[in-house]
Amino acid sequence: MPISKETNHALVFDLSYHPILETYTPSAYIVEQNEGVLSYIIKIANSKTIAESEIELNAIEQQLLSICDKLTPKQILSKYKIKNKEAKRLELLLSDVKVKKLVSHFVAFSMESFFKLISSTTIPLSIDLNKKDVFNKQQLVFASTPLEPKFYFSKTTENLIYRLSLLDNQNEFFPFKQELKIVMNEPSWITFDGKIYHIQHINGNKLKPFLQKKEVIIPNKNSIEYFNKFIKNVIKKVPIEADGFSVIKDTFCKGCIIKPSLSITHKIYLLEVFFVYEDYTFSITNEKNTHISLNYNENNEFTVLQTVRNKKQEATFLKELETNGLLFLNSQFASFTNAIHEVSEYYNITALIAKQDKITNTNVTIDWNINGKLINTATYKIASHFVENKDWFDIEMTIEIDTHTLPFSAIIPYLKSGNRLYELPDESIFIIPDEWFSKYKPLTDFGKQKNHIIQIQKNQFTLLEETGIATENNSFNKEIIPYETTGNIQASLRNYQKEGVNWLVKNYQLELGSCLADDMGLGKTIQTLAYLDFVFTRFEEDFSTVQEDESSLDLFSTSQNKEKKLKALVVAPSSLTYNWFNETKKFAPHFTRLNYTGLDRKIKRKKLDKVDLVFTSYGLLLKDIAILKTIPFHFLIIDESQQIKNRNSKIYKAINTINATHKISLSGTPIENSLSDLWSQMQFVNPNLLNSFTFFDTYFKKPIEKQKDVQKIKELKSLINPYLLRRTKMEVAQDLPEISEQLFYSEMSEQQAKLYDNEKSIIRNYLIDKKINATEAKSNSKISILNALSKLRQLANHPILIGEEMDSGKFSDVTAYLETLVQAQQKTLIFSSYTSHLKIYTDWCEKQKINYCLLTGNTPLKDREKQVAAFQEEDSQLLFFISLKAGGTGLNLTKASYVLLLDPWWNPFAELQAIGRAHRIGQKNQVNVVRFIAKDTIEEKINQLQQNKKDISDAIIENTIPEEIFDNINYILE
Repeated sequence: MPISKETNHALVFDLSYHPILETYTPSAYIVEQNEGVLSYIIKIANSKTIAESEIELNAIEQQLLSICDKLTPKQILSKYKIKNKEAKRLELLLSDVKVKKLVSHFVAFSMESFFKLISSTTIPLSIDLNKKDVFNKQQLVFASTPLEPKFYFSKTTENLIYRLSLLDNQNEFFPFKQELKIVMNEPSWITFDGKIYHIQHINGNKLKPFLQKKEVIIPNKNSIEYFNKFIKNVIKKVPIEADGFSVIKDTFCKGCIIKPSLSITHKIYLLEVFFVYEDYTFSITNEKNTHISLNYNENNEFTVLQTVRNKKQEATFLKELETNGLLFLNSQFASFTNAIHEVSEYYNITALIAKQDKITNTNVTIDWNINGKLINTATYKIASHFVENKDWFDIEMTIEIDTHTLPFSAIIPYLKSGNRLYELPDESIFIIPDEWFSKYKPLTDFGKQKNHIIQIQKNQFTLLEETGIATENNSFNKEIIPYETTGNIQASLRNYQKEGVNWLVKNYQLELGSCLADDMGLGKTIQTLAYLDFVFTRFEEDFSTVQEDESSLDLFSTSQNKEKKLKALVVAPSSLTYNWFNETKKFAPHFTRLNYTGLDRKIKRKKLDKVDLVFTSYGLLLKDIAILKTIPFHFLIIDESQQIKNRNSKIYKAINTINATHKISLSGTPIENSLSDLWSQMQFVNPNLLNSFTFFDTYFKKPIEKQKDVQKIKELKSLINPYLLRRTKMEVAQDLPEISEQLFYSEMSEQQAKLYDNEKSIIRNYLIDKKINATEAKSNSKISILNALSKLRQLANHPILIGEEMDSGKFSDVTAYLETLVQAQQKTLIFSSYTSHLKIYTDWCEKQKINYCLLTGNTPLKDREKQVAAFQEEDSQLLFFISLKAGGTGLNLTKASYVLLLDPWWNPFAELQAIGRAHRIGQKNQVNVVRFIAKDTIEEKINQLQQNKKDISDAIIENTIPEEIFDNINYILE
């Protein structure tokens, strides 16, 4: 009890009935205190009077004062005043029924808080305070224990007599004998004899009939209605005495029922357990412990059935369920797993079906109803019939469930939509197993449905292997003739190369295309030649005899007038056609060859179907497609097949019009920009393997590139693995020297840095002013954005590239590095995206009198070989400057032990190709790769994006790169 420091003042509280609010509310007062006795009221307590009285309040007293303030008419009016109106009186405010309900709830909640606080303290409290008398005489005392209600019922031939008393530990009180006041309805608080009591189990309104009389008499004709309406819920919680009718108490739990119940929160069916008693069934989720029911006859004679839960028995049943794998979440709903967010909606139902024989017994049953339908729990069987045709397979499947037999095609719409509930003819529900969606859905998505038959292409055979449908009696399980050396190839193949040839041979016998996607430098050319040689030798009957022209060009080996020809068309970048021609001449001299290039192609056309191998470039194929598509080639081989990655390009469309029986694509980077590249190349080697591009984009590309969908990655790999073989240098590391890589960060010169920041700001402001976002950057503004970024890249390398005469930090670092390498006599390849950038360094070499080799897109084909030969064979030629695009493919520069990348390119695989010029089979030295990056420039962002682009690549075939230049335009210009 707070007392002021200088005067004997104390804070007290009083409860008074508020007629408008129709309940008791608290008020606070300051009283005098003389020698510990609380005397007369001095004033109402508020912040001002308390301060004047110098009374110190504790936390509870402050909370009690706050409640008193909230319950004043003024504060209630302020809190609940009608919108756009100001109710000046509380009566007007409470005339609105809805508002009155809100206010009543607020008052009840506040009073409950008031009693919780004050009942645990010795703070003085009174009721209906008489301010003219001393407070000490009116102070209430909180009873130490709550009162327990007790009911008496007496049934006569005419009436039902109903009495109520209140019990504490020692005494029994009858309300009508006391001056009892109901202070609060719920929870129930009352006062009498100077004490304030809390009543358990019933609210205060239940006392009102007994404040003025001992008992309530109900005529028999109304007794049943009265009992159900007013008494039934009360006697669930309190003891009763009955006379004239029976009260039967049941505490025996007969068993339990398990029922699937959908959790809206977790979106999964959990298992709800119900405990069965004679007259009532309790849910484990229900806190209710007692149930009262009334049985009566036509004479209004009734029996009260009181069912009280037997917690000990219930626990025994729960223990039994737990031994069978059921886990109770928060002691309520059950599940067979705690990881409910990681399993499917029907996981617990299917697990319950699987374990039903172990779980059910005389005490435990299962209610299999969901959504008003009965779940069919019978085991199922799937039967399949498999027929092989020339280019496809027919699969007919049936499902047997209990007495029902249905075609598998009936559930295909369910597998596609994800709906697991299939209604059987008897209206029971079959829950489609979760594993069917991963096991059979790809089959149904790729297959074509014809009545009850599913048709899939032969090149999609892995779909059958995944489902286990495939039988032993099909062409894919026939005996395959393995590769053996014929003695015709003038080279020794390494083990991995023999494996590659054997793989190509297998797909040839299965009449399927192949994509050999080995890393650069692993010998895709020699593997292809060995493959062609073996099938031409071993399967001679597959090749037709042709009439050879006697006026053959001097390109042919000795031949007869009529002989069988390989008839293979090899398409490659123009820089590689001569390489193919020379490699064939070197390793497979027995094949006749025609280099279909140059201005004399018209003369060579008559030789196209009369030689073993025809070599041409992508550009010339496009020009002469009208001629080439009329030739019936046995083989079509495309090297650097990423050239056809754009399905909308002219070269893609042209290459697919070539008439060829067997197709092979070769590429060290079959996927450069996105999974779209993969679709294009698979469509070339095995048409429709991945279905239409629209289907592929929705089914594979978006889920994999955007969501990193693991299941889709698995499905895609399963489809392409038989037709795509990739070995990395790491896998055949024993045949390659080690490689090391480092980043060399260069600081820009002061002038260069200022100029760079100014140019970057101009570009960024342009984007802001034009309101260009990532989408627009990829469309209307694409060219201007690329030009702007290119200018920044050039400026980061050397200001002179954009016409500014000033020093370059990177130039100083690179030239110093080159001087060291030249002094150490280290052969070095120097790559750049810009020929103008290379010229800065070749000019420097000339001034320093350092010999060098140069190869750009402007280098004539005849000079390319001279430059390569000079670097490979002459000790004085230490430096080889190469533009990234001109030197990315087809070069063997194994003499180099250093590779310098002067500027990073958007596509990391272009750089890998450049590195691959030195790090190849035949390299005897360690290859050191140094990437020069201008610090705090766009080059750092490009390098970071390069790392990000490889994530999906490693998951599919280690070479996928999503397009990110424009998606990350804001990041690049930060």
